[in-house]
Amino acid sequence: MGKDNYISYTINGIKEVLEKNEYRRKRYNKDMEWFQERKKIFTGDIIRVAIMGITSSGKSTLVNTLLCEKILPMAIRPSSSIIITASKGEKRQAIIYFKDRNPEIIEGNNLNEETIKEYADENRNSNNKLNVTQIDITTPDFLLNENIHIIDSPGLDAWELESHEKLTLEILLPTIDICIFLTTVKANSDEVNAEKIKIVNEKEKQIILVQNMIDSIEEKLGKNGIVEEDKSIILKKHKRRAENLLREGTNNNGFEVIQISALNGLKGIINKDDELYKNSNIKGFIGAVESCTNNIFPSLNKQRAGSFIERINDIINTDKEIISGNDIERIDALRNVRTGDINELAENFQNAQEKILGKIKEIEEVILNTINEISNSTSEEFESYLNIVEKINNKNLYIESDILDIVKECEKKKNEVYQKLNLDTRHSYSLPNMESNNIYVKHKYEEKTMLFKKEGVLNRGKRLLSNIFDKEWGYKEVEYDEKVVDKEATIEIANDVCNQNMMHYLNILKEWSIQYNKSINIFYDEASKRTEEYEEKKNQKIEIYDIEDVNKNLTRIKEELKNLSFDIKKELKVATHLQELSELYSISKIQYNLYKLGNEVLERNYLIVGNYIKEINRKKLNNEAVEIFWTWDIEACHQFASRAFGINLNEDELETIKREGVYFVNNSIIVYELCKDKLNFYTIIKKIKQKPYIIFIIFNGIQIANSKKQILESLVLNYFIKDNHNLIINLVIDSCKVFVNANNVGELLVEVNNLKVSVTNKFDEVKYGYVLINSKNPIYNMALIESQEKDKFIISDYRDIKEKLFGNPLSRGSEEKETLEEILSYFLNREMVKNRV
Repeated sequence: MGKDNYISYTINGIKEVLEKNEYRRKRYNKDMEWFQERKKIFTGDIIRVAIMGITSSGKSTLVNTLLCEKILPMAIRPSSSIIITASKGEKRQAIIYFKDRNPEIIEGNNLNEETIKEYADENRNSNNKLNVTQIDITTPDFLLNENIHIIDSPGLDAWELESHEKLTLEILLPTIDICIFLTTVKANSDEVNAEKIKIVNEKEKQIILVQNMIDSIEEKLGKNGIVEEDKSIILKKHKRRAENLLREGTNNNGFEVIQISALNGLKGIINKDDELYKNSNIKGFIGAVESCTNNIFPSLNKQRAGSFIERINDIINTDKEIISGNDIERIDALRNVRTGDINELAENFQNAQEKILGKIKEIEEVILNTINEISNSTSEEFESYLNIVEKINNKNLYIESDILDIVKECEKKKNEVYQKLNLDTRHSYSLPNMESNNIYVKHKYEEKTMLFKKEGVLNRGKRLLSNIFDKEWGYKEVEYDEKVVDKEATIEIANDVCNQNMMHYLNILKEWSIQYNKSINIFYDEASKRTEEYEEKKNQKIEIYDIEDVNKNLTRIKEELKNLSFDIKKELKVATHLQELSELYSISKIQYNLYKLGNEVLERNYLIVGNYIKEINRKKLNNEAVEIFWTWDIEACHQFASRAFGINLNEDELETIKREGVYFVNNSIIVYELCKDKLNFYTIIKKIKQKPYIIFIIFNGIQIANSKKQILESLVLNYFIKDNHNLIINLVIDSCKVFVNANNVGELLVEVNNLKVSVTNKFDEVKYGYVLINSKNPIYNMALIESQEKDKFIISDYRDIKEKLFGNPLSRGSEEKETLEEILSYFLNREMVKNRV
């Protein structure tokens, strides 16, 4: 019996045994229905492939590439909790499913990015007010086989959606077969990603680690435009890092790393550019998914063979019990086995609901504690209330974590019953959104006065008399605004936030209960059906010869199934099809010299821009100041410091920074938060804190959600900035090349402006310099600097700056001109929005 067609072979053999005559057809009709149903399920089995990973890693772009057109919105803002599936189908259509109404079908010209945005984009369908549960998209052009369904899951690091991430991992993971863990070649959150990969691996899921955005890689330049590392070398280094990450998360399970450019793959398909598509390595990615799919089937087939064996045992044991006359005990035992587990599950679920309700009620205590602590505080200092609010927010997080643990335990027990009843867990998934709100301190400004001493001998005498006669002679009165806590407004915020969280958790409990009750009802139906089948056989006439012949032949088939060899060893063989980049970038000596000369021109212009930034920042501070480059990605930091300020470090110096975290060079300081020697790092930060500084915070623009978290939640950065009024902050966007390639730098600037607003709200006492881009060409920063220096950016400014920049030799290419248009249009549109408001 060949293992590839064992399902049809086995079921046909069972059919011959169970339908040999009319007696057998009648006695075993329910059993035969079960086998035929399994045949239908198994032969048309769907492999569910979930794309998981960091926000803005290109999940939607990759799905669009597989769909061969741009249907899903490709925004960098974290999406909502709506699940989107994509697969091959006869029709090009999208089915939108809702909680409270019938599905909608979108076809033809109506199926486009703008239409899907209305349902799936957080900007259009905020907080999922339309009650969308799932969107299924099919097209005949889908690049994967019919039995492979892609699931686009929410991002795993979305800002303030940590609990959402946990639900994605705990509830969605059991329902999938393969996890495509998508990151970017320049991702710097390896420790976090390794932990998530470990969770996926513990669920015994196949993993493909995909590094996206290879098109964003730029060669590493040394002094005078010399190329120290070309793109192929840099990509190999990133791949080795990812392979180490996989080994750490999976204990050498044989999974491999694929490097792709989803954007170039999509562009290649749309523009019919075969070379661009080939170099995107989408073909290698498809090969990896198909190889991984083939690798899953041995494991699935072993499970299926096990379910056949169990059903055969059930048939044989049922007949034996009925013939022996122990049928009453058998029925009772059957009921106890089948319904006992389900009763226990239902009871545990009821207890879980009560525990969650208890946790939700604790939020009422949070409200009372917050109001009491704020009301009883006698201080008017803004900072004195931060500890109160932080404590309350942490309490909310603990409550949320407890709720997740309760859900996780119930889901685990539910999946165990699925396995006992031979039911497929992969078609029972739901993903409620666990996002909650935080309390914050509301402040206001009160007008106060302060007395300053007047200079001069006569004024000293007047001050002496003022002390005697309680006057203000010899002093000058200066008015100022003092930041104080608005206690009433803060109490109102606490009330609103806690009440919102209570309602949010109650809705989660309701949604989860509906989903869970469906599973319990399925279990009871299955147990009841099997009990009825048993009683039906018991009431039939006993034909010993037929029953014994059935048992003998079924035993033979069972033994054949047991002896069937299934190779379940995980072997993910991937043909990357990616040309050696060293071949792609091989050039002649003359070409290299011209290239080197061009890099020298860029280098000189960048240093001019850097000196200008330094001078303007110091003028804003009215003080001499030291530059600090604050980062979580040492390579990006070194690149920017080298380009803009001529700070070139060797490998030994970079290793020192990675180890110690603080490095002094050329009257500047580099601060790397992810260093190894944390204790020494904190000691140095404490020593250097109280001085005038120009800070350049270098962050990853692709992973904007994670970058926001890093900046706002960094205890070291918070400590360093707090109470230091001699600071000026500049935000430097790294990994912008991918946005230049995608022509959406404007969208990036919108998100970075939102980040700047959050940073400003948190550190409102410091000054702010520029938003800059860590790009190879300084022309983009010239545009950013000129645009930000305008008090009001009007159309004449747009025209003047554009004309000046377009005349610069650095903007000679179409890519440069398009990007400059994007930057200037962003500032013009922002001004128009401000005027409308």
